[in-house]
Amino acid sequence: MAQAPWEHSLQEWMLNAGADLVSESDALPITMTHQHGPAANCYITSPKIAWFDYAVDEVRDQKVLSLVLKALSRLAHWVGLGQNIIVGNFPISTNVWSNAQNALIVKACQSHTQKDTGRFIFVRNLLAYQHEQLITELQSMGFVVLPARVIYEFDLRQGMNSKPSHLMRDLSALKKSTLQVTHWAHIDDELSSRFQHLYDLIYIQKHSVYNAMYTPAFFKEMVNSQWMTALSLKNEGGEIVAFALLHQIGDTLTVPALGYIESEHGPGIYRLLFASIFKHTLENRLMLNYSSGAGDFKRKRGAQSRLEYTAVKAPHSFLNWKVRLMRWLAGKTKHMNEQDLIRRGA
Repeated sequence: MAQAPWEHSLQEWMLNAGADLVSESDALPITMTHQHGPAANCYITSPKIAWFDYAVDEVRDQKVLSLVLKALSRLAHWVGLGQNIIVGNFPISTNVWSNAQNALIVKACQSHTQKDTGRFIFVRNLLAYQHEQLITELQSMGFVVLPARVIYEFDLRQGMNSKPSHLMRDLSALKKSTLQVTHWAHIDDELSSRFQHLYDLIYIQKHSVYNAMYTPAFFKEMVNSQWMTALSLKNEGGEIVAFALLHQIGDTLTVPALGYIESEHGPGIYRLLFASIFKHTLENRLMLNYSSGAGDFKRKRGAQSRLEYTAVKAPHSFLNWKVRLMRWLAGKTKHMNEQDLIRRGA
């Protein structure tokens, strides 16, 4: 695999980043919000956006809850949550780290805590069963751990342990389909633009403007640098109607981006795309971390739900009120589990 592209002008990859991608070593990415200018408006570079503004989009039909979340967003902005450093944060929804990177995360958090730049320090994508030691070390530095979202895993490292009916129907439909599955290790400008268009149809136009607004340059560089690969579905006319970026770290596979044309083959195109991702995971005996969202769809296909956490360290403040606020939030949410969020639609 090629060297990870940490040092980069993030604005060339993500139009709504509101942050820079930096590193303190060749092995660990860090995002830092701009000191001046507009606040970050992508949830990947702003937990404040993820917790409040993104949630407003998801509950837009619930007027009272939407108003409450908007008020909390304004309060969070006043508290300073929009000014942050996120350690170990490559600009994708789900980060997976090696053991060596876990140690670097601790060192980087120690360094930024000592500098005390007035920013909140975050570490995203923490899973209790995977990151117990990392979480303990962060807590010893004064970080608190807050529930963030429910993610879904398909552990196929030992093959299939069960055959849920929805999953088997999807795999059968893919086998019978006339769509051609293609894997890409190199893409040109035309193909990267096609991927960006399909991604935009789903993530931005259908779901939320707070998702990452990736540029064609992002898709091209991720694939051509060999940092990721891509999978696509072509129809009989040779047109790409669906795609997914695939990112493998060790034996874990994530899907940083996907997209498709919903009218193609009716609503089943997403089922066929998922089946192609699942088949690739199974053939390579990997763990698929399939991120958050579409929880019911994923559970019916045998996914294991996991509560993902975000660790946060507040900067010094008068009477230490920001630290006290974070500790209060941690206390209020300490007994929350993934089922609590699933009942709320996760």
